[in-house]
Amino acid sequence: MYFCVKLQSMFIDKDMKMADAIHYNYLLLPVINRLGVQLGFGDKSIEEVCEEEKVDLDLFLVIINAFLDHDINKTLEIQKLSIEKVVGYLKATHQFYLDQMIPEIENRINALMQHFDINQKQFLLVKNFFEEYKKELYTHTQLEEEMVYPYVIDVNKAYHSQELTEELARRIKNHPINCYAQEHSDIESKLFDLKNILIKYLPPPEQSYLRNQVLTALFKLENDLNDHSRIENLVLVPMISEMETQLFSKNKSL
Repeated sequence: MYFCVKLQSMFIDKDMKMADAIHYNYLLLPVINRLGVQLGFGDKSIEEVCEEEKVDLDLFLVIINAFLDHDINKTLEIQKLSIEKVVGYLKATHQFYLDQMIPEIENRINALMQHFDINQKQFLLVKNFFEEYKKELYTHTQLEEEMVYPYVIDVNKAYHSQELTEELARRIKNHPINCYAQEHSDIESKLFDLKNILIKYLPPPEQSYLRNQVLTALFKLENDLNDHSRIENLVLVPMISEMETQLFSKNKSL
């Protein structure tokens, strides 16, 4: 069992200064980067920055407010979003995890172990657990990249063209988007277990800040993964599920 404490947070709107949003929650930095926004925007509003950088404003507001744990379905018009752009953002998060966050955590764990007065068994426990987690994360992202997202794009194309092939109809019947959602790997729980090992069971290191650095990186990854799941569950799955239903209602012979 795992949990995290959620505090009431400010809703981000288009008129807010982009810099103020970052000051409000610095964890938004990699999120806005993945959306195509880089620092150096002065005092421009979110709307102005998005227009200047050719970033979809609706998508930006949905992603940012989902990250802050707002009920985006009640406050934003999800159905207006481009499926291709949502998938593009989710793919960018995968690249961020695998190319930046995981190597950073691995480097911090290695640095911690070099300053740890622990026996080989304890060292292997942490290393092996992290390696297992890394493999599970790779498997999860590979499943989404190779199966889920291509399926999502196919359904979206069929919906807009109103042409449902027999092959896609069979895929929808046998494995609709809700099935993919149910198969979502519980990578968050394994991450929680890894944090617990570091918090509860390893003896104090010579330099406590090294363990704190590892834990801080793990908490950041956990927060970002939760956001990734929210975008899938609150945006992608409902939109594709509705498209599946509409396709069959207009192609009852299939």
